[in-house]
Amino acid sequence: MSVDHFNQLAAYNKWANARLYAAALDLSEQSYRLHIGVFFGGLHGTLNHLLLTDRLWLKRLTGEGYHPNRLDAILYEDRTELARARIAEDERLVNIIANTTKQH
Repeated sequence: MSVDHFNQLAAYNKWANARLYAAALDLSEQSYRLHIGVFFGGLHGTLNHLLLTDRLWLKRLTGEGYHPNRLDAILYEDRTELARARIAEDERLVNIIANTTKQH
């Protein structure tokens, strides 16, 4: 894989998460919080889990960052705060990839 490919993947991840969160923020509170029987309860638990696992992997790769020890932890109860944290984590990933690919 070329270094440009990794930059493209990070940019795509950021774009896809922006679309996902835009749709999640458009849902009613009841629909957003609905427990549908999946492992993390529903959309809110799943989005928290995805952010947590990104943080976990970036910590493993960079040695920096924080994540709880439980994979089902709720990092943010408020979905707007969760969206802000997702944006920040996506920027962090884009920057890590950009800086790593510059070195190679």
